[in-house]
Order: sequence, then structure tokens, then C-alpha cells
Amino acid sequence: MKKVKTYITLLVLLFGGSLSAQQLPLTTQYLFNPYTLNKAMAGYFNYSEISLNYRREWTNIANGPKTVRLYGFGNMYKEKMWLGGEIYMDKTGVISQFNATVSYSYILQTGAGQRIFFGVWGNYFQNSVSLFNMTGINPNDPLLTNSTALNGHTFNAGFGIDYNWLGLNVGFAMPNALAENNYYNNPQKPDFKMQREFLAHVSYLFSFSDTWQLQAFSVYRKTKNMPGNFELSAMTIFKKQAWAGLLYRNTGAIAVNLGGYIGYGLALNYSFEFGTGGINQGSGTTHEITLSYRFNQMGRSYFQNKNGEYYGYNRHRPSYRRQPPHIINY
Repeated sequence: MKKVKTYITLLVLLFGGSLSAQQLPLTTQYLFNPYTLNKAMAGYFNYSEISLNYRREWTNIANGPKTVRLYGFGNMYKEKMWLGGEIYMDKTGVISQFNATVSYSYILQTGAGQRIFFGVWGNYFQNSVSLFNMTGINPNDPLLTNSTALNGHTFNAGFGIDYNWLGLNVGFAMPNALAENNYYNNPQKPDFKMQREFLAHVSYLFSFSDTWQLQAFSVYRKTKNMPGNFELSAMTIFKKQAWAGLLYRNTGAIAVNLGGYIGYGLALNYSFEFGTGGINQGSGTTHEITLSYRFNQMGRSYFQNKNGEYYGYNRHRPSYRRQPPHIINY
């Protein structure tokens, strides 16, 4: 039994944490949807939204990670209170994970062009390790009697905050705020436990004209007992309707993002990721695609809210262009 538990622990550490310093599947889709980065930011553009996402990692490995997500949020009260949710299924080799999250967010208007987002959420995780195709284990182990899989589940909670002033966003979140001392808390029945996580992010949107904008991101993630990692990215926006971005992750990966607003509330985003070092270099590429729908888009550009305001465009920035002389005729 000790050999089985050791083998399973190594699998969890390998596929669930040590390579990416994360317990949750990574995503690059926050470049156009802030909710995927910090759930406190539901309703950032004042629209209710729903998105379907698929991510396939390590294409050179037959049983590489595959993740399917469905997430969204809706307005509860005067575009200040938002209720969101997410479910995802992630499978890597013999390990499968299911997650369901419910979130609540409140937007506080603190001044002209200034907002603070507050969010709390609850998480449910279910993990399963399939015993099929495993080698080097004792079939007479009492832990495996009449079992085809080892299953565990756990609950956790998180919170987040974000300060938004025109083009600036500064945020902090704990996707899983409750700490656990062990990955498996019951030696007779393995039960996977999530560890405490920290996430900090800063972004700024530079507005060069009504046609071109550039949004820069910096993200840092840290999970207890695992090394932290950071991401640097930039996204160019054309006419508030189409975008292209580049992301660098210090674990040895670079991602290219392409997306645009199709119309009728629909937006499509695709990212292509390849390794630059470590295991990512030889494991193949990663593909991720998201289809989003906004309710009652009302003919606005994708990066405008319902009132036609474009969050990030500094409407109060003074002009330093030389003004032509004013001639007075007498």
C-alpha cells in the first residue's frame, strides 16, 4: 500500500504542481477576459458573459493535459453586484480533476474613472486516479480491492480585489485561501487537498489613438511549498475590435494570442504556446481556444461598456500639441 500511495503522490506532484508551480490549469485567456485571472473582476465591461474554453497541452505526449472550461457571470443589481461561476474538467494521464466554483463580486465606484472590485468565491474539487494501465503495483493491496480508481474531494474558498483607474489595474487574489498541511489527509483513503495560493497582477493600457492601444500585463503566481512563477505579456488592440498578444512565462513557455469580436455578442480567441526550456521544450506545443458571448452587446465595440465608455482610455489626458495662433481682426 505504501508503494501505491508513493506512486500516486509522485503523479500528483508531477502533473498537478511541480512543473508549472500550479494546482489549477493555466490559461492565457485573461488577455481579453479579466475574470479568468481574478474572479473579482466579473462585470468589468458591465455585460453579462458566458465562455467556453478548450486547452490542449504537450501535443507530443499522447496523454498530455486536456482541459475544458465553462465560465461566466451575470448582473444581479445595477451593474454593481455580479454572480459568477465556473466548471472545468482536466485530465492528464491517469489523473482527472473536476472543479466547480461560484463567485460573488461587488464593484465600488470611488471617483471619476476609478473603481474597486471585491470578490469572494467557493470551490469544490474532485480528483480521481485511474488504476487501469498502472504498472508496478500489487493487485492484492487492500487499498485496491474492488476498486478501479482512487477518488478524493475537497472544498476551498478564495477572494480577490482589483483597483482600476482608467488604464491601470492593480490586483491581488488568493484562488485557494484555505491552507492544508498535507496533500492526502487520510492514510487509509487518499483525499487530495488543495494548497494555499497567491496571485498578484498589474496591467496598464496605453492609448495611442482611437485606432491603436497596447495593454501590458505582469502576473505573479505562488503556491505553498512550490516555486513561484511570473508572466509578462502585451496585447495590441485595433479599433477596439481585434487584438493580438505575446506572453512569456518564466517556466519556459511563450504564447501567441489572436482574437477578435465577431459580432452579435460573439468573440473568439486562440492562443498557440511553445516551450523554450525545461520539459516544455520537448513536450510539444499547446493550443487554447475560447468562444465568448456577451448578452445585449448593443452594437458597442468589444472594449466599450454599455454607456460607450472605453475603460483604459484616458479621457482627461491633456494635449501638448502646439495650438495655431489666434488672429483677431479689428
